[in-house]
Amino acid sequence: MMFDWLLAPDSYGGADEATKARCTVRLTEAGGTSSELQLARVDEASTNSDGNPRGETRFVFADEAGGIRVVLIVRREGDCVTGRVEAEIVNENAFGRQRTFAPSGAVELRLDAGAAPGRWMAVYQHKDWWTRPAFGSDWRDVPERTQSLLCGGDGSYLQVLPVSGGAIRADVSGGEAGIVVRLTPGASGLTRLAAVAFVLGVGDDPYALVERHAAVAAKALGRTGLLRSSKTYPQLLDRLGWCSWDAFYHQVNEEGLLQKAEELQRLGVPVGWMMIDDGWSDVRDGKLARFEADAAKFAHGLGRAVSQLKDRFGIGHVGVWHTIAGYWGGVDPRSEEAREYGRFLRANARGQLLPSPEHGEAFGFWHGWHDWLSRQGVDFVKVDSQSAVSNFWEGSHAVGDAASAAHASLEASVALHFESALINCMGMAAENVWHRPRSAVSRSSDDFVPQDLRGFAEHALQNAYNSYWHGAFYWGDWDMFWTRHQDARAGALLRAISGGPVYVSDPPGQTDPALLLPLAYRDGTLLRCDRVAVPAPDCLLRDPTREALPLKLWNMAGGAGVVAVFRLDAETAGMAASIGPRDVPGLRGERFALHEHGSGVAAILRRDEALAVSLAPGASGIWTVAPLADDFAPLGRLDKFAGAHAVLSCAADSRGRMRIRVREGGGPFGFVSDRAPISAQADGADVEVRSASARFYTVELPEGIGECCLEIELAAAENP
Repeated sequence: MMFDWLLAPDSYGGADEATKARCTVRLTEAGGTSSELQLARVDEASTNSDGNPRGETRFVFADEAGGIRVVLIVRREGDCVTGRVEAEIVNENAFGRQRTFAPSGAVELRLDAGAAPGRWMAVYQHKDWWTRPAFGSDWRDVPERTQSLLCGGDGSYLQVLPVSGGAIRADVSGGEAGIVVRLTPGASGLTRLAAVAFVLGVGDDPYALVERHAAVAAKALGRTGLLRSSKTYPQLLDRLGWCSWDAFYHQVNEEGLLQKAEELQRLGVPVGWMMIDDGWSDVRDGKLARFEADAAKFAHGLGRAVSQLKDRFGIGHVGVWHTIAGYWGGVDPRSEEAREYGRFLRANARGQLLPSPEHGEAFGFWHGWHDWLSRQGVDFVKVDSQSAVSNFWEGSHAVGDAASAAHASLEASVALHFESALINCMGMAAENVWHRPRSAVSRSSDDFVPQDLRGFAEHALQNAYNSYWHGAFYWGDWDMFWTRHQDARAGALLRAISGGPVYVSDPPGQTDPALLLPLAYRDGTLLRCDRVAVPAPDCLLRDPTREALPLKLWNMAGGAGVVAVFRLDAETAGMAASIGPRDVPGLRGERFALHEHGSGVAAILRRDEALAVSLAPGASGIWTVAPLADDFAPLGRLDKFAGAHAVLSCAADSRGRMRIRVREGGGPFGFVSDRAPISAQADGADVEVRSASARFYTVELPEGIGECCLEIELAAAENP
C-alpha cells in the first residue's frame, strides 16, 4: 500500500533508519540558505486526556545546532491522515539580524510512498489563475504546484489533498520515490509557522475520496462552510444567460447590448440574464477612475442601459464585471472614488492602490460601489483577476491571510447587495479556492477562445478534470461559448452536463436558437444536472487528448444518469468506445435503458454490460442512462440534451398505471417499458403512443404552463 507508514500506525518504528528514510525535511530561509533536517524522534500520542484513542504521531526534525525545528503532526482518521506542520527558527536575540523563513517554499516535506503510484492524475496550477490536469505513472513527473493528486486504479485509490490555510499555502510535486509537500507563507520576516498542510487517504471510490478529504480539511481548519454541500446555488444562474465578452470585447456599449437583446427576443431565445463584461468601466491608465460607466460607451449612464434591457426586452437579471482590485491595475489614486473611499484602500509595495488586505477594511469600498451598482438595477457581479491577490501583496502579507481578507470583504458586500449572486473568475490558485467564505460558483477553466481552432479539447479537458477536486468546493462555471462555431454542438453538450451556469457570447446576428432551446425550458430555466460533472471511472486517470479513448463525463438528473462523450484526440481514424451503466457511479438498479439524444440510438443493458459505439474524429454525444423499476423507465424530454431533468417523479398508482410528473409539456417524451402501453393521457387528455423501437416509446406532450401529468396504462405482466 502506498504511504503505509503514514496510514498504518503499526508501521511506525520510532526514529530508526527506515523511518528517517521515509520522511525528510528541507527548510529554506530568507536569502536562500537551505538546511536538511534529520528526524530526531517520533512521539506517539495514542490517547486524549479523556482516555479515548487519539491516533496522533509527531515526527520531530531538527538541525544539529538546535536552532531550527520542524514537527510533522500526523492524525489518523479511519483510512486517511491529516498532516499538520509546526516550524520554528530560534534566533539568539531579538535585536540582531534575524534568521527568518523564505516567503516562498519555506518548508519541504519529502514523503516516501513505499510503492509505485500506478496511474496518477494531478491537477496543478499551470498559470497564476488556472489549473489543468497532468497524467503519468512515475512519481517524479508529478508537476509543481499540484493541488490534488489521485493515484491507483483497479478499485483502489489514493488521493493527496494539499491544504491552504491562513498561514501557509501547500502544494505537492513529485519526488524520487514519492511526493514533496511544499509550504509557502507568502509573507517575509516570519520565524514561526503552524498550519494544516495536507490530507492523504485511500478508498475504493475516487469521487467520495476527494469529498471526504475536503471535509476532513475543512473541519481541521474550522471552516465547514467551505464545502459545496453547505452552499446555495444562486437562483438567477438557473436561467440561460448571455455575456458581452466574445461579442464585443472591450468595445461593449449600450447600443450593442440593446441590439443583441432585441435579436434574442425576436429569435425566441429565453435568455434570463445578461452579463456586461470587461469594457464598460471608466478607466484611466488601466485603473478604475469612476464607479459610473464609460460615458463614451454609455452616454446615458449604466442605469439607463440596464433598465432598457429589462423593461424593453424582458431580461430578468443584469450583471456586471469587475476585478478584485477594482480594475486590472487597481484604483486611480487621482479619482474622486480614491478620495472618498481611501480609508478602505491601501498602496502595495509597487504603489498600486488596492482594496485593503487587512481583514474587514476593504468592505467599505465594495459596499460603496455595490450599493451604487444595485441602485442602477444590477443584480449580480462577476469578479475577475482573483489570483492576482497573492501577487499584489507578495512579501508583505501571508498568502492565505491576504486572500481571506479580500474574499471576506468582497463577499460580505455581495451578500448585502446581490444576495450572494457572484461568479468568481481567474481564481483557481489554492489560496483563493480555500478562502472564499460562502460564494458557490467559480470558473473552472481558462477562457473559451473562439479563434483557437484546437481550443475545445483543452477547454473540455480542464473543466472535466479540474472539477474532480474543484467540485468539492464550488459549482463550476465552464465559461461561455458560441452557437455558430465549429465546436458549437460539443460546446453546448459540455455545458449541458456541467451542472453549472450555461451562457453564450454570440455577437449580433450569430445566434443559432436550435442549439440553445435544448438547454432550457420555455421560460429559460436550465435543465441543470444535479451534481458537478466529472470524468467517468475508465478515463479518470487517463488523458483523452493523447490516448485512444474518449472523454466521458457523468452527472445525474431526474433520477437517471447523464453521460456526455467527447473525442478529443487528433487522430483521423475511427475510435471504438463504449457506454454503459458503470459510467455513472452510484446509479442504482440492475437493468438500465440507454438513449442517445438526437440519434435515437437506444439499448437495454444490465449493470455490467456496455454498448459498443464508434466515434469519428471530433465526435460528441449525450446519453441518458435510466434505471428500470417495475419494468419501466422514463427517459424525459427527448428534445432536450439532459431531458431526464424533466422527470419530477415516476410511480405506479393503485390501478397499476404509471404516473409521471413532468416539469414542462410541449415536446416529445420518451419512456421504456417491458410491457406494451395500452393508452396514455397527458393532463387527462388522450395522447398517442408511438413505438420508436423495441420497448422504446414516445408521446407528444401538449403545450401548457407548468407541470404536466402523464399517465400510461400498460399491458399486464406475463406470467413467468
